Amino acid sequence: MTGAVHGFISRGNAARSAKDWEQAAEHYRAAVSEAPNLAHIWIQLGHMLKQKGDVDQALDAYARAETIDPDGEGAVEQGRVAKLQKKNAVATQHFLRAYRTNNGNIEALTELLHLLERRTKMDRQALASLLKNPEMTTADSAPSSMRDGELTMLDSLLGRVKELNLEEGQVEALRAARERLNERVGDDSAPAAWEGDQIVFDASDLIEYFAHNRLPTGIQRVQIATITDSIRSRPAGSVKVCCFLPDDGSWIEVATAKFIAICGLALISGDRSDPQWQQAYTDLKISISLAPPLKFNAGAFLVNLGTSWWLRDYFLFVREAKRLHGVRYIPFVHDLIPIVTPQYCVKALTQEFIEWALGVFQHADFFLVNSNATKNDLLKVASTLGHHIEPEDVAVIPLDAQFRDPGQPLAPVRLLRDWQLKPDDFVLMVSTIEVRKNHAAAFDAWEALIEKHGARQVPKLVCVGKDGWLNDAIYARLDASSQLRSRVVILSGLSDEELGLLYDSCRFTLYPSHYEGWGLPATESLCYGKVPLLADNSSLPEAGGPFGVYFQSGSLADLIDKAERLVFDRAELQRLEAKIAAEFSPRTWQHVADQIGREIETFLARKPAMLGANDEWSQRIEPVTFGAYYPLGRTPEHRIWKGLGSAEIYRSGTGWYWPEEWGCWTKGDGGELALRFLDQKGPVRGFIKVHAPPGKATKFEVSAPAAGVFVEGSLQPDEFRWIAIDIADIAAPEGFHIRFKTSRPVDLDEVTGGADSRVISLGVGGFYFCHADDLVARANFIEAMTIGGLRQLAFNREPAVF
Repeated sequence: MTGAVHGFISRGNAARSAKDWEQAAEHYRAAVSEAPNLAHIWIQLGHMLKQKGDVDQALDAYARAETIDPDGEGAVEQGRVAKLQKKNAVATQHFLRAYRTNNGNIEALTELLHLLERRTKMDRQALASLLKNPEMTTADSAPSSMRDGELTMLDSLLGRVKELNLEEGQVEALRAARERLNERVGDDSAPAAWEGDQIVFDASDLIEYFAHNRLPTGIQRVQIATITDSIRSRPAGSVKVCCFLPDDGSWIEVATAKFIAICGLALISGDRSDPQWQQAYTDLKISISLAPPLKFNAGAFLVNLGTSWWLRDYFLFVREAKRLHGVRYIPFVHDLIPIVTPQYCVKALTQEFIEWALGVFQHADFFLVNSNATKNDLLKVASTLGHHIEPEDVAVIPLDAQFRDPGQPLAPVRLLRDWQLKPDDFVLMVSTIEVRKNHAAAFDAWEALIEKHGARQVPKLVCVGKDGWLNDAIYARLDASSQLRSRVVILSGLSDEELGLLYDSCRFTLYPSHYEGWGLPATESLCYGKVPLLADNSSLPEAGGPFGVYFQSGSLADLIDKAERLVFDRAELQRLEAKIAAEFSPRTWQHVADQIGREIETFLARKPAMLGANDEWSQRIEPVTFGAYYPLGRTPEHRIWKGLGSAEIYRSGTGWYWPEEWGCWTKGDGGELALRFLDQKGPVRGFIKVHAPPGKATKFEVSAPAAGVFVEGSLQPDEFRWIAIDIADIAAPEGFHIRFKTSRPVDLDEVTGGADSRVISLGVGGFYFCHADDLVARANFIEAMTIGGLRQLAFNREPAVF
């Protein structure tokens, strides 16, 4: 590189920093004119041209860079330009080329994953075809099995071990992946299909959690430990792991070996930038995206050990699995805190949780809970909403398990010095930093102890956890007190080994939470032989059992008294620790998994599966009340009452996207409502609110052949319109379906610039039915619609209280 070339590059870099794309491009072009083999400068030139909007010239620059350095960034950048041009098949080719020629380029894999997550059928078939055929044929030659592409890709990589300069560990990982894939494809060596009652663990939320986090918190630990132990301890084929793909409308099997591998990596550290973690996560997601829909065994148990309240449209897919396969759905309810104690939660969380509760009581066959306190909450909330649940249908699975392998090594003690801590000179509080965990009381107690005994006599308070909601006052409290700042340490993102070191080295633990579903830190504390100081509310007495020290919830004086005793009465602390050592015996996760299996068998004995035509879900349609409005949008409530419900259950099949504030979009091919009338005496008049997609005017159809309904018309972009339908004859008592579709589905990716990848058809906001001759009901509807008072006619409105 000559001095002149260096000068061009320096001036180009300066112009780039100033966001002067034109000048930067000129300087970089001058540099490569003098030194045409500088691949990285061709890349920079491409970036500047793309910023200017000259995408064709940018492509030429990236292609030139790839010619010079095939292992560089050129192919990936060409793929990104193709994505901007909405040429997904072309983008896929570029990313695959980058992956194949650059030792499994993680950026190329990530881009492939983003393409797959659009979940359009064309993209998936094209990618599977390209994976199978190194010559990059067209999508028309897509393999009959999407997994064939993965198998061929692994074979190709294994055949190029020397060329790719792979390490031995990478080679072993590829061989293991190919062996696992053979089992999934169905080689002779694969285990025989399980013909008994199958347990399918839904890990949708855990896999989504891994998209943004690595180190698991309490609920994720429950899932990881229970599922992995179930896989290892139960007969082959009797346990599967699955997740659902909302845009595809299908449940997908997750390879158990890949699931176990990524869970193992999650427990090692919180570093999401680790290439090994990125590779494992991306590989898992691509495998899921390419997999065919899962075929449940008839009457299988679909068990969700995690949380599903934040997963959009979850119950639509549970309902479809029940309808098609007679699946029995069993959620693990960890708590109902957003409903029982909404004062400790943001309103949006309470709203989402209420929506989830409405769905869970409509769809669950049985329930698993973690404590008797949570069971009582579950029965109480169900009763408030008007649902009757037999107590025998709720099984308590205490989480009194060994959360960490007792033989697992601890982080080196020198780390305590890095945190400015000394062994046995700090108290540990493990919890998310949020208002419900009651850090405020802990800080008040510590400040009182410091004022009474002096800072040097009071052990430090170490708070370990990630940020939660409503925690501004917690940090403000800490900032306002120099005494607290000198004796309080806040840590986050710790590995299991580091957290184990803190548990092992602390004097005792503190958990003053206002409300819990179980209280995992209390159990963890006991597993390390440490005394937990706990509030005496909710489930905490169950978690701490006879080994915890309890203070009266809400009493700062009692908290200070109990903490002071544990800090300064060494003999009493040693007595309590000796009791834990002698009498506390945590269960293994295999025992927890075995109990879940036994409870499922008990559920089966009480209520055997009803399959095929006898299955209530194969024919089930909820009845519609005449004279009531059924909004299909989100439930906006922040409290519950008897009769509160969600109209989303009238959506039939998977032709729908999730409820929004106004209602629901149907998917590109349209969607259906399933309705049933109980008290029809003659002709019926119905009103349905439809919503046109954005962009261009469109024609629409609303039809119900079984009820003699067919309505068509035109809508302007984004137009809302009420349409009237008439059912002249008595509708079938078992119900009928109404189908909605437009002549012009809209790809929102083009409308939103990539922010929304859905392909939508006609939207539906809600519906209202009444007897055709009921003039009062019709007048009520017209009046309510005119003055904006439809909510007063809603089927789920809150009863008036005078």
